[in-house]
Amino acid sequence: MRLTYSNKFDMKIKTLVLLCTLFGCVFCSCKKNDLEERWAEEEAKLDEWMKENRPNVPPCENSIYFEKVGASYPDHIQPEANDFVLVNFICRFLYEDEIETVSYKDWQALGAKNPSKYREGGPELWPYEMWNSLGIAQLHEGECANIYVPSRILNFQDFKPRKFELELVKVIDTDIKSYQEKLMGDCMKQYGKSVDTITIKDKGKDYYVIFNIEEGKGDAVDVSSVKTHYNESYLLQEGDFRTCVTDKAKTGWDKKFSQMFRSAKKGGKITVVMPYKIMYEDNSYWDANKQFIAPRGSVLKYEINIDQ
Repeated sequence: MRLTYSNKFDMKIKTLVLLCTLFGCVFCSCKKNDLEERWAEEEAKLDEWMKENRPNVPPCENSIYFEKVGASYPDHIQPEANDFVLVNFICRFLYEDEIETVSYKDWQALGAKNPSKYREGGPELWPYEMWNSLGIAQLHEGECANIYVPSRILNFQDFKPRKFELELVKVIDTDIKSYQEKLMGDCMKQYGKSVDTITIKDKGKDYYVIFNIEEGKGDAVDVSSVKTHYNESYLLQEGDFRTCVTDKAKTGWDKKFSQMFRSAKKGGKITVVMPYKIMYEDNSYWDANKQFIAPRGSVLKYEINIDQ
């Protein structure tokens, strides 16, 4: 059968696509092999550094080095699979001994944009998937460790080992939703029975918001146009509030909070606590200067003053 011009053209295109695909596979394979080689070189250098500087610290199975420091508390809780942990940490470039203050990666996944401030800023919440590979299961609550981590473990391609100076603050051995609800309840105990709740659905899950209203003596307000100013703080441990913003102006609130504003009036005040996810979903939260403020997984507290 004689091929038409169109058929010949189609065959040429298919051949070109096949060649490009094969070239791409070879290129990606070479690039991957090069990456693996450089990671291997980095880990070999780290191994030599550890032998010289920390001869009594053996490597773990995943090429990290775990060194307990300070007091031990063997009677305290130790994290297990699927637990969350609260940790304080500072992250350093190992050889330069410099605190990593800015990274090309989103450092919120591992703590903060500016880890040097994080001991002051309060603990970070890590799920099992994040802390397990770093060997934190070896710690009990209140214990500290230096953890030497090659960049491969963090999936960074800068080939610079990090040193985490880390403290295990708390083990959360219940589901995070129940933990947050307990924090919210403890936070609002001061208002006794004068609190109300609403349920907000997010991706098939129910999240509870607890609030108290001081009604005020002015006119009723509309949630979509109400003018307010508010203070915001976050909470990861009972009684440990960390300020996010103060006296911030805002016009209009999302309609999902309509019930909360239903009996509010000008001159009144609403105090409300809710899970972080309701306000920011899984997004990072930064202030105007691009500094990290509230960690994911925290409980947010708002003190909302109704202006008009």
